[in-house]
Amino acid sequence: SMHTDQKLHILSTSSEQSLAIGKRLGQQVRPGQLIELNGDLGGGKTTLVKGIAAGLGITKTITSPTFSIQRSYDLPSGGSLEHFDLYRLEGEDAVVQELEEYLADSGVIVVVEWTKPFVAALRPDRLIVELRWRTDNERDITLIATGKTSLLLVEAMR
Repeated sequence: SMHTDQKLHILSTSSEQSLAIGKRLGQQVRPGQLIELNGDLGGGKTTLVKGIAAGLGITKTITSPTFSIQRSYDLPSGGSLEHFDLYRLEGEDAVVQELEEYLADSGVIVVVEWTKPFVAALRPDRLIVELRWRTDNERDITLIATGKTSLLLVEAMR
């Protein structure tokens, strides 16, 4: 059944391992897919995105878009990775519209941090990645599929 298979729990014991997990995810994710990252400050979200970008073949340095809300990276295969950080977001209309446009573009992979409630409405089928701080070195990483496309990602990570 969907409910038993839709979650995958991974314990990462180092930032190197988190990078490697992100890289595996980046190798599996396809344009048109949405990844929602949830976790505390310092929980390893940027490290995971760096891994995802490496898996996608992006060589440009990944920095957290906390102050810019959004950063864009070209994919070697064409299309782009759009990395949103909605932490400081208040006036949402322009960003919602921008997100909608990216999600409608089949050549774009979207990663969103500090997800606001509207993201689920924009794309019900998304991979949710929950990062929890365990110790200085350890992170609990949980992958949750919310539909058929994201379930393929979870299965590929097993």
